Amino acid sequence: WKQMSRWPRLAVARRVLGYTAGAGLAGGTATCLYLYQTEPSFERSVRFWQLSGPIVAHYFLEKVRAADEEDREERYKRLHAIYAPAAREVVEELRGMFVKVAQVMSVRPEVVPEDYRHEFRKLQDMAPPVRWDPIRAVLERDLGASVTEVFQQIDETPLGAASIGQAHRVLWQGRPAVVKVQYPDAAAMMRADFRCLEALLWLVNQDALVMLRQVWQQFSTELDYASEAGHLREMHAAFEASPEFAGRVIVPEPIPELTSGNVIGMGYLPGPKLELALRTRLQALGVDVGNQGVGQWIASQQRQNFSEELSQEASGDQPVPGAAVQERGREPWWKRLGQVALRLVGVDLVMWLARSIVDLRSSSPDARSEELRSVLRLVLDAHGYQLFFCPIFNADPHPGNILMLPDGRIGLIDFGQCRRLTQDEKAGIARLLRAVSRPASCEADEEVAAAFEATGVRTKHGDRQFLALLPRLMFSRMQAEWFQGDSLKEVLRQDRVVEVPIHIVMAYRTAVLLRGLCLVLQENASVAEVWTPWAEKWLKENAVAA
Repeated sequence: WKQMSRWPRLAVARRVLGYTAGAGLAGGTATCLYLYQTEPSFERSVRFWQLSGPIVAHYFLEKVRAADEEDREERYKRLHAIYAPAAREVVEELRGMFVKVAQVMSVRPEVVPEDYRHEFRKLQDMAPPVRWDPIRAVLERDLGASVTEVFQQIDETPLGAASIGQAHRVLWQGRPAVVKVQYPDAAAMMRADFRCLEALLWLVNQDALVMLRQVWQQFSTELDYASEAGHLREMHAAFEASPEFAGRVIVPEPIPELTSGNVIGMGYLPGPKLELALRTRLQALGVDVGNQGVGQWIASQQRQNFSEELSQEASGDQPVPGAAVQERGREPWWKRLGQVALRLVGVDLVMWLARSIVDLRSSSPDARSEELRSVLRLVLDAHGYQLFFCPIFNADPHPGNILMLPDGRIGLIDFGQCRRLTQDEKAGIARLLRAVSRPASCEADEEVAAAFEATGVRTKHGDRQFLALLPRLMFSRMQAEWFQGDSLKEVLRQDRVVEVPIHIVMAYRTAVLLRGLCLVLQENASVAEVWTPWAEKWLKENAVAA
């Protein structure tokens, strides 16, 4: 009888548990539906897994089916060819941080298969502007009043748009100004993107997690508008106080009354962006950059060339006999002619000839070309000054952030990607630049390799020739021997970089972009030679031993 009396109690317990589980499931479903409809970052995460989940599942299935490691790699290779274009389409649809991470992955052959790197090199970092209503809501929330109360006039069409915000011209207290406004959901979106990517890499490639966290460390600083406002204030004061650049380089004056929360107010600088002049120059060369900016085009070219150079190095594959001859046979005649010219007369003379041809095709060749070269030399010099004598260093000098004012000055804007260098970091970069700028010799190569290692760079084998070549590729002018035969690739195959400190990454990124801008004007600039006088001055003033 006691045994039988337990059954009703068990039935009741089962019903209670069933109701509880059902209520929990219903509540969870309702919560997800609510978040999906009200939180754009949640909806974005759902869309990410909706698109990428089947791809991950197929890789996992092939991993289970594989008989051994070799079989698994063969199965993966087939999947890479199938899913790499689909992965690019996912990134193109979601954009945001996915584009930034994919672009970094495109030059990381040690963690990303070639099929994916090939597709990711096609990505363009473009951001359409957001409609006016959300921007107005942020302005009114953070400035504490309606836009009609704060501003006498505001242009609803943005001056420029980026992935996390856009800038609008305003008239404030009779003074032309600019307000930079962060999108309402930018921070939540970027953090959601990072969590999705972190989970994805944890599932498919944990070796790439370190690279992802470095990218997050770099780009998450753009979300902190309070820090960016401080950067603007410090940079404005530094250039105002510099006798070398006062009256030649200007940074917008910050406006504290228009700076709060996700809004930064600053003075308006008139004049076209350097971007427009360089785009015209590229068109004269017969280069169409399409809808992307000149800075993005230069960066994409650098990513593609760098990735191609490192592909064989990372994979360890040996070139197929006769393959190089076949590739050269498929190259266009003008490219083969250019390579011959480089070997015969050198890089600088070829640059001069190209510049002369472009100048002849320009409407006002001499004055306009010389003005642009003067602007770029000044920009290059100003970044050397920044690196050693400003409180912060801006690592994003693309031509959309450089203005050409009517009075001949240049304006520098947008200080989201800045870093505050320590004394040791400055000393390491200073010694490296000084070594790279010296004439090549066995002793100079050893000095470059030692200085490069002293910055914190680590390679797999510590090859001295490799360590001496990389900094020259990063900071020196182009050399004719780099284009002759396979000598450059042979050196790059000898070793592999395994660790690069973030301050070296930022200095290199700046140098490569500035050198690319100079190449648009057929100027073969050495960043090391321009920055070394600032490095020497800093070492002397700070009593740092040689």
